[in-house]
Amino acid sequence: MKKKTLLIVSMLVLVMFALTACGSKSPKSVVEDNLKQIKTEKTSSNVSKLFNDKTLEQKYGKEYDKFIKKVQDFDYEVKDEKVDGKKVDVSLGELKRIVTIWGLRFTNESNQPLTNIDSIYISNVKSSDVFNLDAGTFVENNFDDERTNLVIKPEQGQTLSSANGKYTYAAFIPGTYTDVVVMVFAKNKVYQRTYSSITFNEGNVYRSDLLKMEEPKHKAYVEVQGVKWATGNFIHYGPVNGGYWGIAPTQWWISKRAMYIDSHRNETSSGGTLVSSQFANSPKQTTDDVDLFRFGDIENALNLNSNTYKSGNKDINQKFYVGDGPLKPETSDRSKAKYGDIVWYYTMNNHRKYRYPTEADILSLFDNANVQPAYCYTDKGTIVYGAYYTTNNGGASNRLKAFPTGVRAYDKYKNVTALVRANIGLFLPITGRRVTLNDKMGLRDMTWGSGAYGQYMTSQTKSAFLILETNHFVFGPKDWAYRSSGANKAQASAIRPVLVSDDGQEDPIYAPFANIK
Repeated sequence: MKKKTLLIVSMLVLVMFALTACGSKSPKSVVEDNLKQIKTEKTSSNVSKLFNDKTLEQKYGKEYDKFIKKVQDFDYEVKDEKVDGKKVDVSLGELKRIVTIWGLRFTNESNQPLTNIDSIYISNVKSSDVFNLDAGTFVENNFDDERTNLVIKPEQGQTLSSANGKYTYAAFIPGTYTDVVVMVFAKNKVYQRTYSSITFNEGNVYRSDLLKMEEPKHKAYVEVQGVKWATGNFIHYGPVNGGYWGIAPTQWWISKRAMYIDSHRNETSSGGTLVSSQFANSPKQTTDDVDLFRFGDIENALNLNSNTYKSGNKDINQKFYVGDGPLKPETSDRSKAKYGDIVWYYTMNNHRKYRYPTEADILSLFDNANVQPAYCYTDKGTIVYGAYYTTNNGGASNRLKAFPTGVRAYDKYKNVTALVRANIGLFLPITGRRVTLNDKMGLRDMTWGSGAYGQYMTSQTKSAFLILETNHFVFGPKDWAYRSSGANKAQASAIRPVLVSDDGQEDPIYAPFANIK
């Protein structure tokens, strides 16, 4: 009770302080200017002077410092002013908090309280936005400044716990939210709970028990704009003979997801800085870790310095050819296939079958889907940047599209690790490409001044005049384009497959992927 009274008195003192400096400005503007200043840490010393009570400071120590910070933690609305001679009356309106607070407790699949919690992710709620002081509301559709994820971490060397009835509290902007994901990392395990729709009102405190949380399972696809996209790019991993061909174990997977670089950003065998290949200087692709492929090449896909591809005006979706050139016919016999749909070639006999994306599939992302700059944390703790897509049902006028971002604008990228692990939305990594007759991955470097980009292939060419080129979807810090010109078929590009069918059974997990999530 004393603390509440003290805070109210403090606010009256602050208002009095503001009015002593009117000068030529209106009383209303002076109050507003000073309240703005009081809320900033830059003027915390001035706030302290208002409560320069050495007795209080000595008595309460650190608690006194906390109180000063509390003084700055408020919201306000300056309304009317009245001036009668030397008498000034300024109406502040109602002082209130404009956030909501959510207290959370967790239990595992056995209904035991979760302890040793390393971090908590809450995705698809607004953790920050710009507040319009004139309107008294948050700015709508403010994509550059909005943040729609919240990460809660304890102090270094400590953990969070739900034992003994403890709640962990999160504060964020009120609203009605869809597809809210709460993900808890504890004891090298991950637990998830998803809310299809949930409402939080201004100034309220909510408490929820998230009981019997389960680990998220890797699904066969995520649906965006009606297309069932694979939950990973097409890759080859491991030895040439006996290695893995198929869908990557995660959506964020890129070749060399974790590598050491020296001070010149060149790859080194050990030591240095651990990063993904998006921060290395022209990293080389190797046959045991491939995520870029030439158009229609099956037989020589692992010959990284080759320039072989399927020529002609073709749509290779779920098709095979005995060779290249007009005299090499199409075949349904997989054993005779040298060119064609490499995704279909390696998955057609699996429980989960996939194909190349068509032009229509890719254009649904380019023309219609919501897209945000985003990043994911890998299993190695490195970061992979890319684009995060969700279905847009509101038409072109309501589409969220935040590309291009500008070079090195890393603050514009949203952490979607939890959403991706929960199989919500499509994440396409920035992959760059391999040029003809070269094993180096170009345009993958996120530090490059001219801008990196993701280059994703379709199954078809546009016209007979483009027999050497294929259609690509390109996005990145300086790019947002669907183009055929300049996209030579011999350039190795990324492929995000589309699901053909799933019989509900699991395909065997490649051993090195067993613990990658």
